Amino acid sequence: MRESTIALLNSLRFRADAKRKVCLIPLGSIYWEDEMPDLLDLVKLDADEQNAIWRLFGIRFKIWDGERLSADDAEFWEAARSEVSDWALFRRVTLSADDREARAKAESDVEREFAALFGSADQVELTDKGHGLQEFSATFDLTKNAGGQP
Repeated sequence: MRESTIALLNSLRFRADAKRKVCLIPLGSIYWEDEMPDLLDLVKLDADEQNAIWRLFGIRFKIWDGERLSADDAEFWEAARSEVSDWALFRRVTLSADDREARAKAESDVEREFAALFGSADQVELTDKGHGLQEFSATFDLTKNAGGQP
């Protein structure tokens, strides 16, 4: 990670009173407000740096699920933790029963929202970007029910 990203993430310190929130895109799950960079700061980062942040959230999801991390993910997690050890994300690697329930509900709600949003799409494409990141696109033919009218 670049120095600017390291400084940004280290500024996001753990607060016990931080509110749990839901992020539809790109996380599709829960997070806490003290873990997420301000949108204006986030968009100043290039795509690789943003994806590094999303990857760390994704690795934490694996940890929450009790999954064994790949060597690459484990190495990335440890390297990031050594550089941004003050980031609040690293303080929440286990979930309470209430957090698990909220996560399950959030992820179920996100699935329903995506199904409603893309259920009538004529084509949906998912592209694996590596490290748990996916890109999606949807195509809607707005002329198909217009009786052949342009």
